[in-house]
Amino acid sequence: MPQTRLALFMQAQRELYLASLPAKVSEVGTALQQYLHAGDDAAGLSALATAHKLAGSGGTFGFPAISEAAAGIETLLAAVSARRRPPVAAERQLLQASEQALYDAMTQASGTSAALSLPVAPARSWPAPHLRAQAGGQICIVEADLQAAGRLVDQLRHAGYASRIVEQPDQLPVQNRPVAILANTVFTADPQLTRYTQTVPEGVDPVPLIFIAGSNDFEARLEAVRADAAGYFPHPLDVPALLGLLDQVTSGEPVRPYRVLIVDDDDLLAAFYAGVLEAAGMETCIVTDPSQVMAPLIDFQPDLITCDIHMPQCSGIELAALIRQQQVFVRIPIVFLSAETSLDKQAQALRQGGDDFIVKPVEPAALVSAAQSRARRYRSLLAAEDTLRISEERFRLVFETSLDGFIQALADGTVIAANPSACAMFGMNDARIKATGIAGLVDAADPRVAEMLQHRGRTGEFRGELNCVRGDGTRFPVEVSSSQHVGSHGDVQVSVILRDITERKLAEQQIMQLNAELESRVAQRTIELTAANQELQAFSQSLAHDLRQPFIAVNGLAGLLEREMGTAASERGKHYLQRIRAGVTQMNERTDSLLALAQLSRTDIRRGPLDLAAMAEKEIEKLRKQAPDRQVHTRVHAPLPTSADATLMRHLLKILLGNAWKFTSRQAHADISVGAETSSDGATVFFVKDNGAGFDMAYADKLFGAFQRLHAPEDFPGAGIGLATARRIVTRHGGEIWAKSAPQEGACFFFTLGKQAR
Repeated sequence: MPQTRLALFMQAQRELYLASLPAKVSEVGTALQQYLHAGDDAAGLSALATAHKLAGSGGTFGFPAISEAAAGIETLLAAVSARRRPPVAAERQLLQASEQALYDAMTQASGTSAALSLPVAPARSWPAPHLRAQAGGQICIVEADLQAAGRLVDQLRHAGYASRIVEQPDQLPVQNRPVAILANTVFTADPQLTRYTQTVPEGVDPVPLIFIAGSNDFEARLEAVRADAAGYFPHPLDVPALLGLLDQVTSGEPVRPYRVLIVDDDDLLAAFYAGVLEAAGMETCIVTDPSQVMAPLIDFQPDLITCDIHMPQCSGIELAALIRQQQVFVRIPIVFLSAETSLDKQAQALRQGGDDFIVKPVEPAALVSAAQSRARRYRSLLAAEDTLRISEERFRLVFETSLDGFIQALADGTVIAANPSACAMFGMNDARIKATGIAGLVDAADPRVAEMLQHRGRTGEFRGELNCVRGDGTRFPVEVSSSQHVGSHGDVQVSVILRDITERKLAEQQIMQLNAELESRVAQRTIELTAANQELQAFSQSLAHDLRQPFIAVNGLAGLLEREMGTAASERGKHYLQRIRAGVTQMNERTDSLLALAQLSRTDIRRGPLDLAAMAEKEIEKLRKQAPDRQVHTRVHAPLPTSADATLMRHLLKILLGNAWKFTSRQAHADISVGAETSSDGATVFFVKDNGAGFDMAYADKLFGAFQRLHAPEDFPGAGIGLATARRIVTRHGGEIWAKSAPQEGACFFFTLGKQAR
């Protein structure tokens, strides 16, 4: 209800009160005269009840003189009634004077136009009863420690919150204000932070402030309260609790308005209270007959009950006791609104279940403030109970359905509870496990038990392996996780999670046995391979020697035959002899190449720093001396540092540059380049590139095989073993070699030299 509407409502209520005032004052006067002149005790009680109502309502509607005069009558009648005798002459005079004062006050009220005071704006609370966070809002983290702030950002992101970090409060955004602020406690007294959170532009919600990463001492918490913080979380940070508070203060859902049940037999005053509370955004329900309160309690489900003390048939104190007898309503706060000034009565009201006592006349602002604070606390209590209930239900489900054994015990080893898995693991029922205790469930001979108790005593937790004892006395290994905590009654309790690892231990033993057998087999196989390599080396040397002897003989005999025939040899005969001697030479070359290739597999790699550019320059110089008439343009990108075996690298460059030199021999302008580049994974890739004859990539799979040729021997001679040797050298270094080419467009050979070359 807007303030203008509230003002109109209150003025209307005031006019209704003024209209009803003469009848109520007349009722007091009539009953009082009957009591004084006729000694009618019932009339005296009626005058007392009506005066009590006027004493409470007059000031509330802006007529304090009415309250004062009626309170005088109420006080005198209550004193006379307590003595159980007729009033004396002096008391009669005072009652008549008070009656006249009441009439005078009514006459004065009828001619006044004093306005009622409006209630102050409701105090800020978290959550407020309206939409708080908008979609896409961010949480600002005010933290100079960027590493700690980064961890918090990750935790918030996993929970679905977008956040940003600012190192100082003066960096908080003016536009697009955050939906919440998490600040280090070093900023509790920072005026810029306080000004940012408390100076709110018109039409904008205040930003909830939560302090984190501070100590848990009283002074730090007091500073946070003075900074109007919505929460305080010391280290170690309770992330679930923090996320729960953030869910509350940044919720985009409207919070259900607070509900107030008003119990007062003065229907006009009750309507006034309802109007004030509804203007502050609350919902109300009025009960003027205390005997009819149960149905609204069930249907309306109030967050707060306001109650008068003096009501017919049932006093407010009795009503509070009646409500508190029912467990479902025991937590609902009850605030008494009464003109009762007796401290004993007020104390009795609070003892019977009241939470607060406000003396009439009630200021609207005080009523709103009391209603909000009590209802908010009640809602928070319900939320906490819901959270606890959910947590207990989750624990129960985990406890009962876990595949691992779960035992709850006291610090002395007394078992409180054991889940079904623990019972199955030990072969005992719950009662027997409780009777046995922790001491009877573990193997006392296991030295790790004492270590576990000592470690848990120091740190509060333990994780390791132990031997336990089943109900039939058999021992079995378990993996145990144990921690201790303080129970609801202050006693130290221990949670023990057990996992039977019998099968795992058997598997580990089998693996160890298999490993031992495997090591024995590897050692035996290594011996066999060493012997085989030695035999292969002896065979290759013997083969090379034995093959060369027939070749030498054939070559020598071919030479003798050529001399013997002399000039008598025909051209065809000479051609045959030349082919015989060329075949012998080719066979010798192939034998030497095969031996060299086999030798590479036995050569130890001796890595060392070297420059491939310098090696390439030397190999190119040798090629120029072998063919001084050729014009070949060469480019070597220097330096090309790496770590490799120098001898094998020299041989590799000899092969690759020799091929490039050979296959560019028919080009008018030959071009050869050597360099390196970096691959996408950061490895160094060396290359040798030429613009020679090239080859078809469809046959690239044959390129690095022994004696595989992609060109005719008469076009480009060679044994066909060079690239196979090149691949063996690169492979020995842990690298790779490949090529890219096209016919008549040259070729480029790439190679890496393993991790140490990067």
